[in-house]
Parts: sequence; C-alpha cells; structure tokens
Amino acid sequence: LAAKWSYWFNELRNTCIQLLGLLTTQRALFAPELANIYPDFVNVVASPLHLQAMEHRHISQYIKQFMDYVMVSCPSTLYQSHLAPILKPFFQHVNYRLQCTWAPIQEASSTISTKPLSTNDCDAASEVALRGGDEWFVSYYARGGLFVGDLDIVTGEAAVEKVRVELSRCFSDMLQAALALKGDWALVLATQSKEEQALKRNDASRLMTVPSTKIKQTNGPVNADGTPRSKFHLAIEARKTLRIRELCRFLLLGDENIAGFLVLNVFQCLAYPDAYTCRRCTRMCHRILEAVAWADNYTNLLAQNMFLTAVRVVVSEPKWMVGLELDMISLIRNTYCRLVLGQTLLPGGQGPGLQHAVDSTTSHFEQSKTVDNPLQGGGILCAKSDLPRKVLSDLPGISPEMVLELEQSLLLKRTAKEQKDALCDLMRIAAENVKESEGGSNSHFGVLGRATASESLLNRQTTGVVLALPEKLITHSMIMKQKDEQNTPDTPSLGKLFRLS
Repeated sequence: LAAKWSYWFNELRNTCIQLLGLLTTQRALFAPELANIYPDFVNVVASPLHLQAMEHRHISQYIKQFMDYVMVSCPSTLYQSHLAPILKPFFQHVNYRLQCTWAPIQEASSTISTKPLSTNDCDAASEVALRGGDEWFVSYYARGGLFVGDLDIVTGEAAVEKVRVELSRCFSDMLQAALALKGDWALVLATQSKEEQALKRNDASRLMTVPSTKIKQTNGPVNADGTPRSKFHLAIEARKTLRIRELCRFLLLGDENIAGFLVLNVFQCLAYPDAYTCRRCTRMCHRILEAVAWADNYTNLLAQNMFLTAVRVVVSEPKWMVGLELDMISLIRNTYCRLVLGQTLLPGGQGPGLQHAVDSTTSHFEQSKTVDNPLQGGGILCAKSDLPRKVLSDLPGISPEMVLELEQSLLLKRTAKEQKDALCDLMRIAAENVKESEGGSNSHFGVLGRATASESLLNRQTTGVVLALPEKLITHSMIMKQKDEQNTPDTPSLGKLFRLS
C-alpha cells in the first residue's frame, strides 16, 4: 500500500481543487448565506503558507481548476469583497515563484541547481528545510518541488522542465481568459466583431458563415466558431461584455496591490525562454496598454519594465525567440506610439497609427475618444514621456539623434509595416553593436544562445528582389486554351466583314 500513497494523495488533492472549481462555477461560493464564513474560506484557500508549500504541479492544478473559474465566475459587484482577498496573495506569491523558477535558467552564472531531489540528497535538503526562509524556497522552486527517488537523471530533469513550463503556461492561459483573449469571453468579442463587419458591408450572409474547419449545423445565425446562436444570445452577450470590461478595469485600475504584481508577472514572462508563454504575454501586454496607457502612474512600469524587457529580448536575439520577433516588434511599436507619439492603434496593436492633435495651450495630445473602452483601441498618454526614448538611446550604437530620426519616420509613415520596418532597422544596429561587444563569444548554448544571421529576423533583407524567369512560363491551362482555339472553326463574323485591309 505504501507504493500507492503518493497516487492517492495526488488524486485526493486534485479532487479537492476540482470541488473548489465547482463551488465557483455554480456560484454557490458567492451566495449571501456563505458571506459570514467567506473570510475563513479565504484564509485556507489563499493562505500564503499553503501556497508556498505547493509543488509546481499542484499550483498548476490550482490555477486551472480554481483561479481560472473564480475570476470569470465572480459577479462584478463582488470583485472587491470576494475576488480581491484571493488575488492579492496569489499574484504576490506567483511573482516570487516564477522569479525563483526561471532565474537559474536565465542566469548563466547561477549556482542554484535545477535537478530534482533524489534519495541521496534527502539528508542535505532536510537540513536546509529546517532552516527555512529564502534559502529553502529558492532551491525548492528551482527544481519545481519534485522528488523523484532513484529515477535516472535525464528523466528527472525532463520532469522538472515539464512542470516549469506548465506553470508559466497555466498562468498565462488564466490571465488570457480573464482579459477576454481566450475562451468563452473571447468568443463573445469575436462574434460581435463578425456582426459589425456584416453590418458595415450590409451583407447578412456573413452571419451564417462558419469557419472552413467546421460543419454547418443550422441555417440560422452562428457564432464566430460556427456554433448556433442561442435563443437569448443578445442578453447573455450584453452581460458578458459588461463583465469583461469590469474585470479588466478592476484588475488593472481597481487595486494597486493586485495590478502591480499582475503586470509585473506578465512583463517578466516576456523574457522567459518559452515561446508559448511569451507569445500569449505579448497579447496581454497589448490589452494592458489599451487599458492603462493614459494613466500617469503606469508610465514608469510600461517604459522601465515592459518596453525595456521587449527591447532587450529583441536586441539579444536568443534562439528561442525565432519566430516571435514580429510579435515583440509590434509590442514595441504599440508602446512607443501611445507613450511618445500620441498615436492609437487598433486592438492588439494592429492597423495604422491614428495621430491625435496637440492642444496649443498645454502642448499635450488630445485624448482618444475610446480611452474608456480598451476593447475599441483604448487611449494614449497625453503628456508624452521621454522614458522610451531613453531606453532606445541607451542601446549600444544608438544616439539620441537616431532616435529623433526614428520618430520622424514613425510620424510620416504610419502604416504598420513601415513603422515595424523602421523599428527593425534601429534594432538591427543595436544588435550588431551588442554582437561586436561580445567578440563573437556566446555565453549561452542551446535555445538561450544567440540566433544565427539566417535565423534572426533583424538580419533578413527587408525587401527582396524577385528575379525574372529565364524563359517564358507555360502552364497547363495555357496549353489547353491554345488547343481549344485551334480546334474552334473559324466562322465569319460581322467584324470581319467591315475590317479594312
């Protein structure tokens, strides 16, 4: 029986977490009858001591089965009383856990081991655990809290890598669902966008079309994913849209303790060597910009953390970033346009930059009409900030004059492609200077090493020359057309009767 204990305990823990998820999805947790015992409930499920003791795999289940549901299911009127007491300790703990988890991977000189705990290491680990404090938790999170007994080293390290990546991905997926970038809420926004396009083009057939990968199940209107519309879909979607806006506002503007650790977690994930997490965090950063770029108290965070992290990652050209460069360039563009140039973009950093006029009395930009609606593009920082300029001018080989030239280019050419190309040209100069300062040496290997010239987006030609074919291209359709013309009898026509010889 002793061999089955770990399996039983794991199933018991997962069952308890799943019951918490059912408690939130069925709204029983938010019933007035439970209001008196709710503080005791929070002291158990959101206790910092309990969160610290969990392994990575337990925290991942906790996020997927409870935190994801409690954020989406909580009524908007209860965010401050029921959601805030759970989110404050949770985001603070996740910030510390993620830092300890990825620090040994990012820092080449780190002496912290990421190998899982084996039978031979138990005595030394128990002494560190008795002392407690950061010394224990740093090593505990670095290995994901795993104990593998006598398992071989290769399999054990693969297990640690698996739980490390799963933790970051579960966290990013949870925030995506809360910010309506994934899941049921994202489907509501996609369906509304589909209806707006149909109305704009006066084409009702667009409401009936389904994706090419789906089978049409009804002749009536369908959602963006091809599922049939419900009977009361308008009322349901109106309620969901209201909760989408309220939750976004609460998470980013309602409580400084919640918003501070939330955005720091997202910004730090941009530099973690996991393409899945990084790509999704760039989407969340766009939503954060759309919601809070106008707020002065966010300027330092956006410029000194998010913008700086994105620029450093692009200039360092790590191998794990291959294929993600355009996503990061798009985020850099969105940040610079909103904080410096007074330009708004479409949601997600798409479309051309819309330049806003300058007030002649205050020398500030006029605020966007969609500043209170992040889902429609959000706002800008009226008093332009010099912090993003300083970040760029501090790059190796970049002077303040080059930054000013970049700004002039971004102001004159406001299409997405032209602005991204201008930013890529500047980043390429900085990347080449960084590479020269390193002397060709690479302190990291594998996915953390620098990408080669053929892999890096910055080293590719922005415009390619298409050479002409050496001979005339003859296709099958051209041959068949020529045969049909030869087989067609030459019948006289009126045009030939009056043709002048």
